[in-house]
Amino acid sequence: MPVNDPNARQYTMPRSRSQSGYTLIEVLIVVTILGIATAVVVPNLLQAGTLGVQAAARVVVADILYAQNDAMTRNATRRVVFAPADNGYSLTDSTGTLLSSAMQGGSDENYAIDFDDDERFRGVEILSADFGGTPVLQFDDLGTPVQGGVVELRYDNETYRVTVAAFTGRVTVARVDGGGG
Repeated sequence: MPVNDPNARQYTMPRSRSQSGYTLIEVLIVVTILGIATAVVVPNLLQAGTLGVQAAARVVVADILYAQNDAMTRNATRRVVFAPADNGYSLTDSTGTLLSSAMQGGSDENYAIDFDDDERFRGVEILSADFGGTPVLQFDDLGTPVQGGVVELRYDNETYRVTVAAFTGRVTVARVDGGGG
């Protein structure tokens, strides 16, 4: 049979379900599910302050551990001097001279952290720091804290407590229920 024969029968295959598009109902169900998921997830992502206070707690822990390890490495006293009124802290040696760190810009005597000047911690405040009645955490030349104690950080209603154990120097972080200091 020639291709252009008008008497030739043309057969068309019926469209199967796999070749057809989505129905309007199916599309609406998917959009509704995505909308519900967005309504649940987005508010948690928008709480940047919560992430900021958690990041601030991690930085405090990292700096405490740095001071402890530096004390052991250099066989010298190291201090973390908290200043809640100024919303910051610094790492010093036994004479009060600021330590330097390449991570903090590489210049001499630059290991001072100010939560008000750092965008990552905007709105985070140091509520209190107490290490045996003083805001100074001191490590001896073996890396042992002279006194254990706590530092409390807050943003809005989120409060985190960084605790340093007296003898071991173990550092832990916990969210404080009730959110206030």
